[in-house]
Amino acid sequence: MNTQFSTTPLPSLRRFAGFFLLILPICLALGQSTPVAPPVVYTGTDFSANVTAGPVVNVKQLASKSPGPAGSAGGETHFNRFPKLLPPMQDTGETAPQLPATALARLPEIPDSSFRGFIGLTHLDQRLYAGGGNQFSTEPPDQGLAVGNGFVLEGVNAAINVYDTNGIVQLPRPVSLDELFGLPPAINRTTGEFGVFAGDVSCLFDPETQRWFVMAWAQLNTRTGTPLRQSRLYLAVSQTDDPRGAYATYTFNTTGANAPDGNGPRIPDFPHFAVDRYGLFVNWQEFRINPDGSFDGYIGTAILAVSKTALINGGGGRPPRRLELFRIPFSDTGFAFRVWPAYIPPGQTPVLSNGGTEYFASSNVSGNSGHHIAVWALTNTSSLDTPSPNLQLSTTAVSTQQYVFPNFGVPQKNGFHPLGASLGEPVEQLDAGNDTISSAEYVNGNLWATLSSAMRDDSGNNIEVVEYFAFTPQIANGNLTATLFTQGVIGRSGLFLMYPAIAINTNDNGAIEFSLSGRNNFPSSGFVSLTGITVSSINIARAGNLPEDGFTGYPEFGGNGIARWGDYSAAAVDNVDNALWMATEFIPDLNRTVNANWATYITRFQP
Repeated sequence: MNTQFSTTPLPSLRRFAGFFLLILPICLALGQSTPVAPPVVYTGTDFSANVTAGPVVNVKQLASKSPGPAGSAGGETHFNRFPKLLPPMQDTGETAPQLPATALARLPEIPDSSFRGFIGLTHLDQRLYAGGGNQFSTEPPDQGLAVGNGFVLEGVNAAINVYDTNGIVQLPRPVSLDELFGLPPAINRTTGEFGVFAGDVSCLFDPETQRWFVMAWAQLNTRTGTPLRQSRLYLAVSQTDDPRGAYATYTFNTTGANAPDGNGPRIPDFPHFAVDRYGLFVNWQEFRINPDGSFDGYIGTAILAVSKTALINGGGGRPPRRLELFRIPFSDTGFAFRVWPAYIPPGQTPVLSNGGTEYFASSNVSGNSGHHIAVWALTNTSSLDTPSPNLQLSTTAVSTQQYVFPNFGVPQKNGFHPLGASLGEPVEQLDAGNDTISSAEYVNGNLWATLSSAMRDDSGNNIEVVEYFAFTPQIANGNLTATLFTQGVIGRSGLFLMYPAIAINTNDNGAIEFSLSGRNNFPSSGFVSLTGITVSSINIARAGNLPEDGFTGYPEFGGNGIARWGDYSAAAVDNVDNALWMATEFIPDLNRTVNANWATYITRFQP
């Protein structure tokens, strides 16, 4: 899960004068795929015995019910702190390259009026209002976002909310993931009894079927909080085109205790998914569950393919029976970690060749840096609508610019931090994340992807930057190849850009979002726009007002001075007007809980 536990006015939008973009646009359309290992084609196994159908729930009815007064039983933190989970990386000694000394972008003569936004879910919402307060304190705010039909569905950590496109809340209160999936509350604050803590939320709207999807996972535990060597993946699928209505729910047993790899029980960390014409495709990372319930040891990545038709037509009460699971060991190449499935925007026809194709992207995280991105293709996805699915998964690697693991804490501007001050602690640093793929999209024949990286600025100091790539994949005679279409770096001396997410519409207009911080900046929400392969200056969608002051970085809560941050942002394209929507973490000056002060900001950008 990569997570640790322990009425908002529409803000004015602003751009920081003096913040500009340094970019390295490198258009290498002739860069042919160069495998770093012999090409591999994987075959899946039948996973249908591991799925069950849960209850049908109605989100608006759940939000309208009074959950009753929440008591104070139980602690603020979950039994398992969910540490940051990483692949088995080796220290290969590479150093960060120099930030390209390209010209500064010109400051526009008038303020940009093409974007606006609103504050989304906050820690106060997730902890006290969702599920009647029967929640744990959590950091960081893992971000889910889906947009369509005039609605914005946001998922953050253990809660969801629905807005219209003006930011007007559509539900009486946020709904917890446990409520959505028909599970007992994470903790009953009246009795102190533990339920199920679902998290790592991901959301999607599918314009082809007019359905909304929400996904999360959990490790199971006893009612007294003892962790079990069992894990589950949960999925909710709307029954109509309205995200406020009924959802059919499904549960996938991801424990894999008897998996052929012999690694025993495991968890499905960091699940993210996408859909094509025929299927829903989930990637997660498998870590072993120790006998004491803790996590230890990376096993490999997994890709699950499920019939989209079966999920939608099941109507609740009937589990889909057409599923294929691919388990991929980390291997010497190091690409089998966070194999991100590609989002297909509204107006873009899914890839129907080769029996239906879904693309994925992943970086090489076996060492401190990488020079290749892996492109993956799952073909014959139409067979998910047959009694005997027969999908093939293949991969190839493409040479790219260097990317570097940002193995440092991100600074933030000093300021009011009452929790830390009460403990006698200075302002925390922020978790920079790692150089894994953080978003992917397939549009107009190109597979786009983003990741976080490290570079040295013009003063020789390490900063965090965003790198982006676009590939043109092809499959001929069953063989996957890919060429590099473009790549670049987004960075600014003195700024740290974290957890990027990309969205591009069918007109090739797009945006890359990130949160940003620095010694002179509170954590804020920012983005750049894309026009073809041209990148704009940095826009500040919503400036932060205070430093992060959550419990996860303080030694008194087991931290090391670096607070958990972000884990991932989210971006999507509106099917109504082709506008781009983005969401990420920032720190406002709003009501907070004792343990955390994070919030999310949702930005609408009209290219």
